[in-house]
Amino acid sequence: MSAEIRLAGLVLALLAGLPVGAAAQSNIVIVNTNAAGVGFNDTTPATPVAGNPGTTLGAQRLFVFQKAAEQWGRLLNSAVDIRVQAQMAAQTCGAGGTVLGSAGPIALASNFPGAPRIDTAYHIAHANALAGQDLAPGQNDINTTFNVSLDSGCSPNITGWWYGTDPTVPVPAGRLALLPVVFHELGHGLGFSAQTNLANGSYFSSSPPVWTSHLYDLETAKHWRSMSNAERVASAVNDPDLVWSGDETNRHTSRFLSGEPAVIVTAPGNLAGAYGPVQTASFGPPLPAQGLSGTLAAAEPALACAPLTNPAAVAGRVALVDRGTCTFVEKVAFAQQAGAIAVLVANNEPSGLPGMGGASGDIVIPSLGISQALGASLRTALPAPGVELTLGIPPGAPLAGTRQGCMRMFAPNPVQQGSSVSHFTSDAFPNLLMEPALTGSIFDRVDLTLELFRDIGWSTNRDEILLYGSFDPAPCAISPLP
Repeated sequence: MSAEIRLAGLVLALLAGLPVGAAAQSNIVIVNTNAAGVGFNDTTPATPVAGNPGTTLGAQRLFVFQKAAEQWGRLLNSAVDIRVQAQMAAQTCGAGGTVLGSAGPIALASNFPGAPRIDTAYHIAHANALAGQDLAPGQNDINTTFNVSLDSGCSPNITGWWYGTDPTVPVPAGRLALLPVVFHELGHGLGFSAQTNLANGSYFSSSPPVWTSHLYDLETAKHWRSMSNAERVASAVNDPDLVWSGDETNRHTSRFLSGEPAVIVTAPGNLAGAYGPVQTASFGPPLPAQGLSGTLAAAEPALACAPLTNPAAVAGRVALVDRGTCTFVEKVAFAQQAGAIAVLVANNEPSGLPGMGGASGDIVIPSLGISQALGASLRTALPAPGVELTLGIPPGAPLAGTRQGCMRMFAPNPVQQGSSVSHFTSDAFPNLLMEPALTGSIFDRVDLTLELFRDIGWSTNRDEILLYGSFDPAPCAISPLP
């Protein structure tokens, strides 16, 4: 029942933040399950860093976890302690993929006193909050594990975790901030997961999870709760038609999302137009709000897995490179070294977009993944007559990550176990807390995640009226099941 966070192939992350004018409303208790001398109990001396006062490696790790727990405690209301059993232990780590961490509810509950929906399963921490009592006394509510092996430098381009908790202090090059990862994973344990077996469509409980009353397939015009097991299996890979029907989430999309970014070609005339969708990278800075304009140059070698042999042609321009052989971070790093102002990575498969996953504090230019077809079209105009373009948001573009006014969910084909359905789409822009993309720009920010928590029945401690004024009507015409 855990949702897994991965690096390279798939990276997840993200955030939290402060409510408006309210005291802490939940007490999240950390149950340290590490043995003496390891993980949270590692006695290796450490120097306090960026808001983290710990003087041992274990103390710093535990402080980060406590900080994440305090943030969620200020956002969600529960009169019942939320008990999180936590450990740092060796997980998969290497060039083939790195698991950063995982989290999930230890139990699900249905038909309890105060349940908003009958015959509906809720994560146990959520159920306790709704019932106002501990429905499973003596039992922890959430199980979490984070990868201690990252500190041994096991993952490409990552030398270890960053244990700072002050978002104003930049994460050092080569380090990956633990705090956003813990924020993200606790979100899964608190309720942000489908609790459905995506291999066969069955539920992890005897009752349909509350999630299935809000997951809706635009193509079949059905909520997951109304589908057969086989229909749910098919819907789990039906991107972009798998959406969220909750009103709270959908009426706030315009407050947290911008238009879909695209490659806007202005010359030559035969290629002029806006080309999308594109895939934003999980590393490096986001596109500037006003867009980024420049001249396109083809990198040599095209794979950009080594220092470019034509740096003079690339300097001051947008570099076009091909996907394959090495990581996205390495490609962008070599283009940046040659002086590129941005990078386009063309896919090496006829469908889909490059994942653009990875992490690096050394990348200071934006990059986008584009389709194989667009990459091929752009190459036809290089070096002459040349391509002038803008990486940005075309006028009138729909909100990134939405479909027919509804927030899309992550539903790639093939299914990604531990990630599919239990996240917002990776096409959201700017990035959101609960989507499969790790970006340092959202270290401590709250977004649509809290709106979704309200959709599934959580009482939250953020006053939307004070923050944003009056509400907008939900642009999504689909309503959750009654």
